[in-house]
Amino acid sequence: MSEPTNAQVTVTTDERPSGIVVTVTGVVDASTLPDVSSVLTDAQRDGRTVYVDLAAVTFMDSRGLGALIAANERSREGAAAIRLHAPSDAVRRLLTISGVTAVLIEAEELPPA
Repeated sequence: MSEPTNAQVTVTTDERPSGIVVTVTGVVDASTLPDVSSVLTDAQRDGRTVYVDLAAVTFMDSRGLGALIAANERSREGAAAIRLHAPSDAVRRLLTISGVTAVLIEAEELPPA
């Protein structure tokens, strides 16, 4: 299923039996944040674990990181859990520098289709 697309980012969802895969491609910054946040929030309403595939993210700023942390907080308040999958080098650096690797859990594999 395709979701909001900005010139700099594409966000898609793929509903699978054991979770929802949200794939983010491109740049996650102030101009694209509304698209990413909206899809994450909607996906978490389903109740199944949300896997956020970040392999094709070329840039993410602190606002994008904030969206991931906000999604994680929503899961603590009863929304579906989120798991990061395959963060790109750019995202991995941001996660490491900001010290949130212990808070945002990674999944090594996506759920089967």
